[in-house]
Amino acid sequence: MEKRGISKLDLKRRNRMQILRVIRESGPISRVDVASALEITRAAVTIITNEMIEEGVLVEIGEAPVNAEKLQKGRRKILIDINVNSRFALGATVDEKEVSVGLTNLNSDILDKDSMVIDERTTSRDIINYIIKTGKTMIENSALTPDKILGLGVGIVPSMWGKLKIFYKDGILDFSNFIEKLHAGLDIDIHCGNAVALMALASNDFRVQNGYQTNTAFLHNGNQVNLAIVNKNELSSDYISYTSLIEKYIVAPGGKSYEGYPRGSVKAELSRPAVLHAFYDIYSKENTPILYEVTEGDKNRINVDTVFTAVARNEEPVKSLVDDIIAKYTVLVNNIAVSHFAKKIVLHNYHLNEKQFDYVKREMIRLVSEDIADRVVLSKLEGVSNFLGGCALIIQDNFYIRGGMH
Repeated sequence: MEKRGISKLDLKRRNRMQILRVIRESGPISRVDVASALEITRAAVTIITNEMIEEGVLVEIGEAPVNAEKLQKGRRKILIDINVNSRFALGATVDEKEVSVGLTNLNSDILDKDSMVIDERTTSRDIINYIIKTGKTMIENSALTPDKILGLGVGIVPSMWGKLKIFYKDGILDFSNFIEKLHAGLDIDIHCGNAVALMALASNDFRVQNGYQTNTAFLHNGNQVNLAIVNKNELSSDYISYTSLIEKYIVAPGGKSYEGYPRGSVKAELSRPAVLHAFYDIYSKENTPILYEVTEGDKNRINVDTVFTAVARNEEPVKSLVDDIIAKYTVLVNNIAVSHFAKKIVLHNYHLNEKQFDYVKREMIRLVSEDIADRVVLSKLEGVSNFLGGCALIIQDNFYIRGGMH
């Protein structure tokens, strides 16, 4: 009879992975507290963590602070943490307007970054060549040995999958052809995924808050509206590939129509093309003179800044439309918060400044509640920093899941 079971190597990797998870969520932390969290012996934790310290994966950072209310007898606890400069990650993200590439440590501290603007004339070969060339340059300039580089993680937004010949195979996204082309120029491990899900992972705060892991919703605004959910520090499997399903949500019952979607759907009401066309419908020298003036009579110059300039100058048709759009987003945000128990909703690629965002939040408070509005935050990943999604993927796959083992 064939014997099956977990190998010693797999067991070692799993134990190390669990220790890294605890430190990531609660560190810096003592070995005693790691043992308590994992319900294993302190001796076992000491053996494993000492080996990880020798390898440079972990580092001792000194004694735990003294708690005057709970003075301890004997030796003070020694805190350990992840050595964020033990390995490094190369990442790239491809969206409709830009390719961003960058290099980070395990803490996602940016060491190098670059980007290339793209449009409908940019070919898939242009994008692949740029990632290869920029990745090579960053590796060479970093003065890091190959064993220090975890690999390259690449995120691609769903609306760009067709251009890069990425399709579903047996219900799973197949990046093999794209990876093969990158491998032709980069001799490192390459992993790919849905950029929206990966940017959600990069935006996640893995620290446990008051013993609770916060669910986060990541809402991406592009040619498509996409949603990814990080549930208890892991990407929800339902949203890893099919992030654009959010476009079927209804935000205005009986509203505008779009073929294949219910009336009043996110696709018909809140996608970038839908919002722009709503402004085009009211735009004229007679109806919106202020917006017409600040855009110099060119509707293609309608953007967040020109719209809010018109709002600030009390142009009623523009303000009315803006408030209507915010109201629909409020419905969407409220439904996401309730259905996914999301304590944080991250808005990405909305290009709002602080003053504009305050306006949006005030409207949300008026329409629902301060509690829901306070959950909404702006993404820290914008434009040239979007590559952090790719970094998050390769760090997760080639460091944390491997238990820090090469």
